[in-house]
Amino acid sequence: MIKAGSFFFYKGKRCVVGAVILIKGLPYMVTVSYIFRGEGDNLIVNGMEVAVTNILKAYDLALIELPYGHPVKITEFGSAAELEEAFLVNDIHIVRCRVVNVGASLLYLGFRCLDMPEPGDSGSPILQAGKVIGLISSVMLDNCMGIAISSKILRSLGNL
Repeated sequence: MIKAGSFFFYKGKRCVVGAVILIKGLPYMVTVSYIFRGEGDNLIVNGMEVAVTNILKAYDLALIELPYGHPVKITEFGSAAELEEAFLVNDIHIVRCRVVNVGASLLYLGFRCLDMPEPGDSGSPILQAGKVIGLISSVMLDNCMGIAISSKILRSLGNL
């Protein structure tokens, strides 16, 4: 089953599914776009070859249409609560963080300096109260902070 936090392979590297949404009734994976060269790039998820359908450069997001009928779990979105604990979650590990600030399209996260996201965690969902509030986009190791794309943006993708 493909769901937020599961993985796929691109050019032999393990990457993370940030969310699974419906657009016009069809399932799509969402992840960060900077890991791809562009639309049409092929990747492997659950043993299937699929291609990047759309790159949304303004939000650093990639949409990958999934075959209709393939088992997916549609992502449930929440709204970020400032100064509350959150979790970066994927199939490999869970990393604690705190939402430091919430902007119109980005979340600013603080991590414990000894427990930081790893390079392969890009695109991982950030959860509060069991719901996805954003996708990790970048991490600054020098100050243990991170930036995530807000669930406000992810929710709006269903209207494309």
